[in-house]
Amino acid sequence: MRAINFLGKNNWLFAVLTFIINIIFYKALPENVAIQWHFDGSISNTVSKMTFVFILPLIQLLFYGYVRLKTKSIGETLYTYLYAIFVNLLMLIVDVIILIINLKSVLKG
Repeated sequence: MRAINFLGKNNWLFAVLTFIINIIFYKALPENVAIQWHFDGSISNTVSKMTFVFILPLIQLLFYGYVRLKTKSIGETLYTYLYAIFVNLLMLIVDVIILIINLKSVLKG
């Protein structure tokens, strides 16, 4: 329960962790990072690696601000903490999956 309260109040830590992970793997990423694929596995959308490094942490920070503003009037509850933790953890997992896929393609090619 203490961990949920800590992570709920300090949800911005997920954005920092995502940013640090992206910076660590920045040099290994291709110049254009694939972020969307067709069902047949072909790439349908890419972004520059600089954009990739900043976009998900920025979305996480915006979500953190949104949740803080929405819960300011009603107060923070266990539900709002769990919701914010879940969404930011999901974004972190998506970021890591995209990193792994792109790093595997760099190692193959």
